[in-house]
Amino acid sequence: MPDIASDSKSKASDAHKSDTAVNWAEQNILNPALNAGPLAMYNIVADAANLPEVHLQVEEQKPYSPGWFVQGASGGVGAVLPFYLAGKGAGKAMLAADGALAGTRVGEALSPVLTSSRVANITGAAAFGGLQKPDENHTRLGNAIGTGVGFLVFDRGNLLSKQLPVAGRIMAYPMTGFVGGAVMSETSQLASNGKLAPTEVVLQSGVQGMALNTLLPLAHEGFTRISTKSVPSEPVGRQGSGKPGGTSASESKIGAEEVRTNGIISPEGGLEGAFSKVALRNSTELRALSKSYSNWVNETKPSYPATEEFAKLSPNEIVQRGFYHPEATNLDLLKTFQDAKPRPLPDAKVVASEVGKSMESMPMAKPTGDLVLGEWNMEFLTGDKAQYFSDTYKHIVPRHHLMFVEETNVDGLARVAKDNGYNYEVSRDNSRGQAVGFLVHPRLKVLGTHTYEEVANVHNIPDLRPAFRVDLLDTASGEKFSAVTVHLKSMRGGPEATAPVRTEQARILAASLGKDFRGIVAGDWNTFLDKTRELDPLLNAGFKIANPGDTTSTQSMGGRLDGFLYKGIPWLMSNPEVRPFFQNPRITRGLSDHGLLSTTLRPQRTTVPILQYIPTWASFDRSRN
Repeated sequence: MPDIASDSKSKASDAHKSDTAVNWAEQNILNPALNAGPLAMYNIVADAANLPEVHLQVEEQKPYSPGWFVQGASGGVGAVLPFYLAGKGAGKAMLAADGALAGTRVGEALSPVLTSSRVANITGAAAFGGLQKPDENHTRLGNAIGTGVGFLVFDRGNLLSKQLPVAGRIMAYPMTGFVGGAVMSETSQLASNGKLAPTEVVLQSGVQGMALNTLLPLAHEGFTRISTKSVPSEPVGRQGSGKPGGTSASESKIGAEEVRTNGIISPEGGLEGAFSKVALRNSTELRALSKSYSNWVNETKPSYPATEEFAKLSPNEIVQRGFYHPEATNLDLLKTFQDAKPRPLPDAKVVASEVGKSMESMPMAKPTGDLVLGEWNMEFLTGDKAQYFSDTYKHIVPRHHLMFVEETNVDGLARVAKDNGYNYEVSRDNSRGQAVGFLVHPRLKVLGTHTYEEVANVHNIPDLRPAFRVDLLDTASGEKFSAVTVHLKSMRGGPEATAPVRTEQARILAASLGKDFRGIVAGDWNTFLDKTRELDPLLNAGFKIANPGDTTSTQSMGGRLDGFLYKGIPWLMSNPEVRPFFQNPRITRGLSDHGLLSTTLRPQRTTVPILQYIPTWASFDRSRN
């Protein structure tokens, strides 16, 4: 017979071991995570409402033991939720404040801070730290300062880590988290009572920081991916069916207007499959979509009035000219434009006044000293638009020695150049009237020009824009350099479907410029410069993106699409400053749907190490959502 007593003892022993393991996991993994996560948020409310706080039991572990490290990591995992929500909450509050201050001088000055997601994350973390009931020998203010400084370390470290390959980033995020967590603990103690924190406390905070900074960026990225999913959209409207506003079934599929959410453009229905096969499978649709859009652009070109005529125009007359007006009563006109979503027509005098306020702190371009560059997609700049916004452009152009311009035609750029006493150089335009070019201060002498037509001949997509180059002499310093303006393939059709086109354009441009190129390439890249892989051919050829981690929105629908790349220049380039005029409700996107970028080139000092760009910690970070 089997030994029943012995078997019963064995089962009892196994059950005891199982209970012990569960209890250990509860007190060393689950409870620390809950205490640092949901219960931390509850206890803030409980403290304010005089309710009993809840703290789950955590087993006391010897410092530096395995259980001690596990508790620290679990606490970091649990803290992801409250810190994520704190950052989002702070961001919403700051954006609301930015909206309330829009159009004011205070709003103009604070907008770069109030609309920065990175500043929001740091602010939210500091607020969350300050709201928590402090431990013995700590204060709320000390906790707020320490948490904010710790998250600043996270932010700066992660920003630098973005430039590393994937394997490097996998290692860098936890390392940054450890340093940030340790700094957080030490700073909290110092700010609270002027003393140093115990070593074991600092180290366990570092372990918490490792887990927190590894998972928190993933949480932000995951939310972004979810919030930017493709959604169905309405067709653009008239696309050659012969009937106003009508499309055939096939045209409806390829002519679906993209919807951009949080800076991402997505096509109807989404896309599947390997990235390498996207271009081949969708080239026919992209060509048809591009052609349809060109037809629509040419059919719906607006007609700008003279500046002084604006006050005399009725809402219906404004709509008749191809612009939107909310008070128009002509239903036939409104029906024609309901899908086209035309731009509004702001009062040119008001726009000039608002832009003047924005630009007044920026000095005029000088015949000597630092060089100031500008980049702007002026959105279908024509002769009549140049005349209408003439006073506005007079606030902008004379403050730059060289302006890289996209979406212009010859008449428009010539008019702006003449009004401001500048020279201009321009490429040929496509059938939509879109060319690229330059506005050139008299200080710069044009030595030659070149058009890179091959950049416009990719996958047989119609109406791509060429790249355009000017070779320049700075008569003040004697330096020679080249400048190239670009306007790569739009995301119309979806970012994934169109990415291979832009990647090929970048490859062609890098090969065409050659290894000896010295200068700046700037423009509307139509890819998110803070995380793009489409410009790898240029980056691999030695080009660098100015302020590569910046997430400032340079376009009205979101995303950092505009920017400067440089290679072999004898200057330091400042972080580009963005003026998003389209955010001002008195300007709207009627001036342009892109912001103006400005950057300064300063001589390198031979007595200090040469930097390829001014890093973000050396100048104010203007990253915006």
